[in-house]
Amino acid sequence: MKKYLYVLGIAASLLNFTSCSEDDLDPKSIFEDQPTSEQNDFDKWILANYTMPYNIALKYHMEDIESNHDYTLAPADYDKSVKLAHIVKYAWLETYDEVAGIDFTRQYVPKVLHLVGSAAYEDNGTMVLGTAEGGLKVTLYLVNNLKIDADFLNEYYFKTMHHEFAHILHQTKSYDPDYDRISEGLYVSGDWYLESDEDALASGFISPYAMSEPREDIAEVTSIYITNTAEYWAKQMETAGTKGAEIINQKLTIVKNYMQTAWNIDMDELRDVVQRRMSDVVTGEIDLETLK
Repeated sequence: MKKYLYVLGIAASLLNFTSCSEDDLDPKSIFEDQPTSEQNDFDKWILANYTMPYNIALKYHMEDIESNHDYTLAPADYDKSVKLAHIVKYAWLETYDEVAGIDFTRQYVPKVLHLVGSAAYEDNGTMVLGTAEGGLKVTLYLVNNLKIDADFLNEYYFKTMHHEFAHILHQTKSYDPDYDRISEGLYVSGDWYLESDEDALASGFISPYAMSEPREDIAEVTSIYITNTAEYWAKQMETAGTKGAEIINQKLTIVKNYMQTAWNIDMDELRDVVQRRMSDVVTGEIDLETLK
């Protein structure tokens, strides 16, 4: 089953569409002319840093079999893919290594991470942030617009990855079914994008997308809580008002209890590690280019 994570609106300022000739194409990031047995430095780095320790295939070439033909997509830039691969390893995979151990990470993370250079848009104007297929593969879009900025990284990549990883955990060990009853009757299915952030918060949802269905709701609470600071969460609860904040924090309590009892993960510790590692990335503490 394929699932999608969206963001509302078309961010025209993010996109630069230019025509190009065959000579302009990056031979390292599109279809390869050389035999597939020949590996460049990045391929070898992926083998050593993704495949061997985590059993993950990181795909950055535009492969027909991996691409969604519903969208017009561009291949991921080689240099941007290198940087994002370093960031994902340090700020996502190694976060769970630190909090829960590498055996946990190795067992439960998706086995294919697919990078796409451009954005994907639906007919209703929503941008697809990422897709996940059966807990096995996650596709990240907009790689060619990569910015080393915490808000950008969280919005377009890390909120998606933590969201989809939450789905994997929930499918492996069920969460408290009382969660689904907290906002029963208030979910709006595919019309979630018509809701504003403020209205969603006031209604007891951490985001408009959380209003689509309960399983997306709990994944949104999980991902938004750990990818943002305590100050951000407090501000969101202030915007939600007394009634909305009470509902959202009731949901958060279930999430925290689930993560602790099912996986022995303290959500506040996880958030602290996520924030520290993201800060290391943004402040330049981490080498994002060397392929050793």
